[in-house]
Amino acid sequence: MLSLYEFLWILFNNKTVLIVGAWAGLPLTLILLIMFIRKRNRDERGWKIIGKASAISFIYFIIVANVLAKTVGAMVPDTLEVGYIFCGNTIQWLYDTMISIEIISILIFRRIE
Repeated sequence: MLSLYEFLWILFNNKTVLIVGAWAGLPLTLILLIMFIRKRNRDERGWKIIGKASAISFIYFIIVANVLAKTVGAMVPDTLEVGYIFCGNTIQWLYDTMISIEIISILIFRRIE
């Protein structure tokens, strides 16, 4: 049975996962840009909501980037080097999850306020 670190090592060294992450990032980025550009979000209430959501996603980014920095050392076997696909997957999925949290936060704050 694979440990969590071995599973993540195999997963993040998979080129298909990198391609899926890149394609998932495109619509997420477009959705976020549309949310920023919409006329409804350019008033004080809209900027307040976007500001709160951005703060939440930034805090998420700081926490996850530090967790990744600590765990990558444990995931990488001593005999192997970290390659392009591993780094690309790590950064791509960090970006995708951060954008998703921003979008979800905006939608939640829009319902609350």
